Amino acid sequence: MKEQSEDIRINPEMEVSNLMKLSSLLFELSHPWRLKVLLLIAEEGQRHSYISQKLKISPQETSRHLTRLQDAKLIEKDVQGIFRVTNYGKAVLSLLPGFEFLAEIGEDLIKHNLDIPNEFIERIGELKNFERTEGVMMIFRRVELALTDAEKYMWIITPEILMSTVPIISKNLEKGLELRLILPKNVRYPPGFEPKSSEHLRFLDEIKTSIVMTEKSAVFSLPARDGKIDFSIAFFSRDEEFHKWCEDLFLYYWERARPIREF
Repeated sequence: MKEQSEDIRINPEMEVSNLMKLSSLLFELSHPWRLKVLLLIAEEGQRHSYISQKLKISPQETSRHLTRLQDAKLIEKDVQGIFRVTNYGKAVLSLLPGFEFLAEIGEDLIKHNLDIPNEFIERIGELKNFERTEGVMMIFRRVELALTDAEKYMWIITPEILMSTVPIISKNLEKGLELRLILPKNVRYPPGFEPKSSEHLRFLDEIKTSIVMTEKSAVFSLPARDGKIDFSIAFFSRDEEFHKWCEDLFLYYWERARPIREF
């Protein structure tokens, strides 16, 4: 059997060591009050007495949490007795929004696929400020209102064109709004809709997510476990980070999509 080269060989001992460090870190963050202490200190350096008073926990319990956070190198105490988050702690805290978002939509993910590039999963915390919309009709109405409110552009990636949006899209095009539309290559256009310019239209073999966005808002939907987009649940937001995440994901697919003649 051919041996692995040194540069790709995995050291089992290092794996165990790293897993132990990760387990230890997650354990320290698993206590809700300890996490509250860390988040409070992250806002601004604080003294022991203020933390105890602000969170309404005993001085003894406050000391225990502070000691554990110090031992984990997440915080440190300066010469004035003020606790501050370390650079390591700041890096750890920057990842928490992603866990917060995943924890909030955990039930949804059990029934859906998060089949998007890893670089966007790593940024999933940018979606934390969202409104969850349920029901096909409610979501379609949300999409219609978003497109109606557009003033600059409409970027859409979808497995099929929603009939009720055809007159809205057409009217916006007459006003000079930009349209970028990504569809599956085998799509069937609804009656009364056909893009006038191939510059507006690109195709993918498979649509793995649905995004409808304008310069003001974005609506994001995931596929169910069978691979088909589930329009009974969607995430909507006008939040800047949410919008940027959807914009970057759309552009990721736009750059990889092709005119139909290239298939």
